[in-house]
Amino acid sequence: MDLATLPSVLAVTDFWMSRWLTPIWFLGVGVTAGLAILAALIVIYYVMSKLPFLDDLRKSGAAHIVAAVLTILLAALFTWSMLPTFWEANGEIAHYDELILLSIASAIFFGIFSWALMYCSSTRFMLELKSLFSQGIGLYLLSALAVVAFVGLACTPLTENPSAAFASVPKLFVYGTSLQPFKVPGAVSEEDAPFVKLAVKYDPSTLAFLEISSTKNLLIGDGPSIAEFRSPGYRVERGVEFRWNRNMGAAKCPLPLASGADVYVQNQEFGDAEIRIRIQTVPPVREATTFVLVAVFTAIFGLLFMLMQAVSPKTAAIALAAAKSELAQPLPVILMLIVALAILLFVFLPFHTFGEDIKLLKDCGITLILIAATFQAVWSASTSVNEEIEGRTALTLLSKPIHRRSFIIGKMLGVFWVVLFMFVVLGSIELLAVAYKPIYDARESSLEQPNWQQCHVEMMQTIPGLAMAFFQAVVLGAISVALGTRLPLVANFTICFSIYLLGHLTPTIVASAEGGLPLVEFFSQLISAIVPNLNLFSMEGAIDADVSIPWTILSAVLVYTTLYFILATLLGLLLFEDRDLA
Repeated sequence: MDLATLPSVLAVTDFWMSRWLTPIWFLGVGVTAGLAILAALIVIYYVMSKLPFLDDLRKSGAAHIVAAVLTILLAALFTWSMLPTFWEANGEIAHYDELILLSIASAIFFGIFSWALMYCSSTRFMLELKSLFSQGIGLYLLSALAVVAFVGLACTPLTENPSAAFASVPKLFVYGTSLQPFKVPGAVSEEDAPFVKLAVKYDPSTLAFLEISSTKNLLIGDGPSIAEFRSPGYRVERGVEFRWNRNMGAAKCPLPLASGADVYVQNQEFGDAEIRIRIQTVPPVREATTFVLVAVFTAIFGLLFMLMQAVSPKTAAIALAAAKSELAQPLPVILMLIVALAILLFVFLPFHTFGEDIKLLKDCGITLILIAATFQAVWSASTSVNEEIEGRTALTLLSKPIHRRSFIIGKMLGVFWVVLFMFVVLGSIELLAVAYKPIYDARESSLEQPNWQQCHVEMMQTIPGLAMAFFQAVVLGAISVALGTRLPLVANFTICFSIYLLGHLTPTIVASAEGGLPLVEFFSQLISAIVPNLNLFSMEGAIDADVSIPWTILSAVLVYTTLYFILATLLGLLLFEDRDLA
């Protein structure tokens, strides 16, 4: 075989590695784009650091006001852009609470961007930037992301039609749902019903769903007369909604799918006809959304990491030291090796689920990652907080110009970055295994090989589960840090384990106590108010139903996690404020 033809041979659709590694390529390109965005932002911050008036804003505290205003404006623009998605045909907003949750979640991300814009552009931060990513947790996170990016880019020769995926990226920002109303004049006489050209705005290559309703009987075609139709005309009956989706084929679409074709409508009755055309478009390669989502979240977490150093260097120093100290221990390496080997074993281990093994792979993999990360978080909280207090290390540290508030928040953030690093490493292995599992199961059962789109769907459905498990580990880690100010390792583990159990049983406890003894009902309500409802972080139902977790649920969990992280931080500050360190 000629080596020059090797890439084209490997990229054929019948080659199983192409179907497996194409989703990994999407992931790697997204991480690469996210790192490139971070690099571009750093260049922008460097240019902004030469502007003297920004230093004046930071010194006077006005930079916080500017960042807050910018966050509100960006969140308002995002909410406005999302309104068409929630707009009903009767002119009212559907699922108003979901729109509010999305708005709050977007405000968190825009807040990170806005404050980073104001504070990461300082001269002091630019001098500290190199050391931030060249050692400790910054180097570990950057290395893990670089490995994911390298593996993804190395899969390019095996990827099916990467140029089409890149070409779909610009169309990601114009697709969605639009409602276009029109008015068509009625017939002048029974023999004279003119064809009216409608200025329908749509891209034939991205049209996915079409809904047409009218108050009169209509005839839709692609020419100014029936004799000039290049395709059969379509009749829309009065008061009957006409629906079409791409699975029905181009021949049944009332709107012409040829590029540059016009839309003509004939009102076959007297009186004006009111037409409502609802159009839903999708990019030609829907999976190109992965590029944008992975890049955005990579850049957001990178900005959050830099913002920690830019806003509070003392807190960042404690966080970085705590994370570096924990990752230097053998425990996180042992935990990650055990979980990684278990995930790889689950790929080949038969679960006897009648073709549903991939669901157990997702569930078991995510659960193992959660347990390992939570165990590491509680261990880190106990060793880096309680042992430092008992060993008088904290007393030496706080004798310097470092406030107790900075100590607790720094430990919280240190545990946060350790948990994030474990999820990046183990989550990447989980996604690699999930993308391969449909191919392995098909080969074992002598079934038709799945295409790469199916592998990509399974992989993308796993990412929200990893995100929710990460949020759950963050909540438990924050609680363990707060308890670590007063309790030793064993007591901390016991309480956190009890909170884990009660958190998953809270809805059951409340439901079983409802209508019973008043005292029992009171204590059930008290438990539900104090203990976090960890059932919100569970995705077993979505895995069993084989559906994706909607953005509104992820937004609700993000807001809940943020609030509980703040409450745990306040609890830690309260417990540590009068703690005797001598």
